[in-house]
Amino acid sequence: MHAFFRGFHMAKLVNPKLEEIAVGEGIRKIIDENSIQELSASFAKHGILQPVLVQPREDHYELLIGARRLMAAKQAGLETIPALVLEEALKPEEAIEARLIENLQREDLDPLDEAEAYQALKEMGYSLTAIGRRLGKSRPYVSQRVKLLRLHPKLREAVRHGALTPDHAHTLMRLKEPEQQLALAQKVQAEGLSVHETRQRVRQMLGKEIKWRLVPVRLNPETYEALQKIAPEGDVKRLIQETIKKLVQS
Repeated sequence: MHAFFRGFHMAKLVNPKLEEIAVGEGIRKIIDENSIQELSASFAKHGILQPVLVQPREDHYELLIGARRLMAAKQAGLETIPALVLEEALKPEEAIEARLIENLQREDLDPLDEAEAYQALKEMGYSLTAIGRRLGKSRPYVSQRVKLLRLHPKLREAVRHGALTPDHAHTLMRLKEPEQQLALAQKVQAEGLSVHETRQRVRQMLGKEIKWRLVPVRLNPETYEALQKIAPEGDVKRLIQETIKKLVQS
C-alpha cells in the first residue's frame, strides 16, 4: 500500500484545464447530486482550496483522487482546477488502490460502496486485518461489510438506498433461502421492524426448521424422578427438548 503515498512526495502543483483531465478506472460512478451542488456553490464563491491528484498521460492527465471536486468545478463553470501531478505515473493496480482508499475516506459513503471497496482491496491481496488497520476500522467491521455482498441483489439495493440498515441485512442473512429473506425484508420495511424485532422473527422462522438435540444435562436422581412424573409418557429427554425449544423461540 505504500507506493501510492510515496507518489505524493514527487508531485508538482499545476492548473490544467478541466478538459485536459480524464476520469480513470475505479472512480466512483454514483455521486450524490446535492453534495456536488453544494461544493459547486462553494467553489464559485471561495475558489478551490484542495487540489485534485492526477498523473500524466501522453496528451492528458488521468484523475486519481478528487472526482467530486472535478465535477463540482465543471458545474461551477470553472475553466481550470488546481492539481497535484505525480512526476511518475503509478502502476495500474496502485492507481486503483489510491482511488479505493480515497473513496473509503468519504463521509457520504454508503455501506455497499464500502463493501465493494473492501472486496476490491481484498482481491488485490490485502488481508481484512491490513485493510482495517489502514483505515482505522476493526477486522470484524470490515468482515461484516464484505458479507453484505452475499445478499440478494434486491436486498443489496435496499441497503444501498437506506431502506434496510446493515444490521437488518445481517440478521436476514441468517435465513438460508433468498425467498425468506425477501419476504421478511418486505415486512421489516412495511411494519418498521427494529433490528431486535427482526431477530425475533428470524428466530421464530428458524425454530420451525431446526432439528433439536438434547444438550447433555446432569440430573440428580430426585430431579429426574420429579421430571418423569410431569413428562409426557415419562420421557424426560423429550420434556427438556421441548422446553429448550420454547425458550429459544420466545
